[in-house]
Amino acid sequence: MREPLQELANEVDPSRISVRTVPKANKRLQMVEGVNATTTEILVFADDDAIWKPTMLDYILACFEDLQMGGVGTSQTVHAVDPNGHQTLWEILAGYRLTSRNIEIAASTHIDGGICCLSGRTAAYRTLILKDPAFQYCFTNDLWRGRYPLNSGDDKFLTRWMHSHGWNTYAQVCKEAELFSTFKNNWRFIKQVLRWTRNTWRSDFRSLFTERYIWRRHPYVAFTMVDKIFNPLTLLAGPILVATFASLQESRAGPTNPPLPAWNIAVSYIIWLLVTRFLKLIPHFLKRPQDIWVLPCWLIFNYYFAIMKIYALFTLHVTAWGTRAGIGTELAADIKQQGEANDDNGDVKIEMSQMDPQQHQRQLQQQQQQIQEYRNSAIHNDSDNNDYPVNQSTTQQKDPFWSSEDEHHHQTQPLVNA
Repeated sequence: MREPLQELANEVDPSRISVRTVPKANKRLQMVEGVNATTTEILVFADDDAIWKPTMLDYILACFEDLQMGGVGTSQTVHAVDPNGHQTLWEILAGYRLTSRNIEIAASTHIDGGICCLSGRTAAYRTLILKDPAFQYCFTNDLWRGRYPLNSGDDKFLTRWMHSHGWNTYAQVCKEAELFSTFKNNWRFIKQVLRWTRNTWRSDFRSLFTERYIWRRHPYVAFTMVDKIFNPLTLLAGPILVATFASLQESRAGPTNPPLPAWNIAVSYIIWLLVTRFLKLIPHFLKRPQDIWVLPCWLIFNYYFAIMKIYALFTLHVTAWGTRAGIGTELAADIKQQGEANDDNGDVKIEMSQMDPQQHQRQLQQQQQQIQEYRNSAIHNDSDNNDYPVNQSTTQQKDPFWSSEDEHHHQTQPLVNA
């Protein structure tokens, strides 16, 4: 794919767009290639289907005025694949999920400063963190249970690395930093959800029981992770308990408490479920009231998702991407070594080296010292000059996702960490 992508870059701006390549398709290896080519203090990972508002970058960078800030994410919403703006059932379900996620990350950010995951669709990081050899070694040698190479789940890994290495994270949840992204508009969306669910299980287990930094640094985020572990069981227990009550009420009926008709119990329970889910999705319906017809499907999807989570729990050894052809399950570091081992004639060299644990520890200590020196230097510079160029304006141009209301709001609101 390099040649057609290079042609596209040349058509747009060859002086500003660089196309990099790796020996074999592997997202983590590709990300490291991009990191090592970066020369700026801040870098941003962005998916090819991520669509930014003109103010997106300014509002992301504002968070890095905090010298302890390591990574920043944003709120998200669905952009229809259909050029006419029509969203399918699957895209609306994705929109529902994003609405719930936006509420969750806003709450955790403002309660204890944590976030369960800085989404890979768009996230910014301090470059020096990701150029650390210790990070790159762990990132490209990530194994589940020491056996199964992980290619996806990169955003989960990055978030955990921020938590475990003392860096702050932030979710910029505001209109100016809202990210538009496309989703699968057919049943393949289910395969995406399955991959995300497996990544969540693996990452949450590591955060809670292996690394355990999350308990001390972000207890509310730890609470939400524990809640997600039991959520499928409690959700499925609901209809079972209602059915049990309906079947036992006749045997326990008396003159003052006659049994209710079964249809009465069923209708009451379904209405209760629909009302509670409607309340959680009010932010979505304020923007797209026409999507309310999908609410009953959302209820069914929740129960299907609960079963899927249990299935995903017992298939965590499956690390294939699922929705991308040609993406294998090889370890990123192995692919890199294979590429470096081939000389110009295609012969394979015998010598291959890996970082031993002692070298890993030495480089980690060296990186921590560099980070501390950076922070001290930055704090010293801050005391000399307290002015931050936070309101640097972005060149405004006609944007299909930028309304006159957005323009007015941007002009009347200061640039702050929302």
